[in-house]
Amino acid sequence: MHDGSMATLEEVVEHYNSGGELHPNKSNVVRPKNLTTQQKQDLVNFLKTLTDE
Repeated sequence: MHDGSMATLEEVVEHYNSGGELHPNKSNVVRPKNLTTQQKQDLVNFLKTLTDE
């Protein structure tokens, strides 16, 4: 994440999949996604293709 609290893309995907942390300023749009293990892996794999040198 932007503050270094998560070391991997997998951790970030899991964070958002779970709905994030409770916070008074959290948007109502951020809520549990209930992705399957395969969907999370597919998302990580896709995001890793979005690179450039």
